[in-house]
Amino acid sequence: MSWNTVDDKHKKKYDRNFVACDEKYERDYIINTILEQFPRLSRASVEAAVDSCCKTIPAPRPRDKFLECLKGKLNTY
Repeated sequence: MSWNTVDDKHKKKYDRNFVACDEKYERDYIINTILEQFPRLSRASVEAAVDSCCKTIPAPRPRDKFLECLKGKLNTY
C-alpha cells in the first residue's frame, strides 16, 4: 500500500466532517448538489451563499455548521 493510498483513506475518514472551501472540486460538488435539489435557485445565488459561508465559518469548517449557514443564506433567496 502506497503512502498516497494511506493518506487518501485518512482524508476520507477525517475530511468528511469538514468543508474545504479552497478545494474547487468540493465547492463545485456542493453547488451542483444544491442546484439539483433546488432548481429554482440561480447558480449565482448559490455561489454567493457558499462564498459567504466560506468567509463566515473559520477553517476547519465543520460540515454541520457550514450546512446550517447555507440553509440560512439560501432561505433568503
